[in-house]
Amino acid sequence: MVVISQLVNWATIMYSIVNSRGPFEVPGFQEDFYQFKGIIFVVVTLLGGFFIMNLFVGVVINSFNAESNRLGMNFLLTES
Repeated sequence: MVVISQLVNWATIMYSIVNSRGPFEVPGFQEDFYQFKGIIFVVVTLLGGFFIMNLFVGVVINSFNAESNRLGMNFLLTES
């Protein structure tokens, strides 16, 4: 899942998922599920990426607000 969230080699991973048939079966092209699996992969990757990004931004903003409340509203300003 880490590779998918970093979008490194995502096309190769998508084709591996699309060509998979099941446990203990030889990978091969399945005409019926090709588009469905590809669309599901793209949706999960995009939603997962946005979810992780929103978590990161939320933690940063929450930490900034906590520090600004603790140190005062102008803690980033210099004297000049």
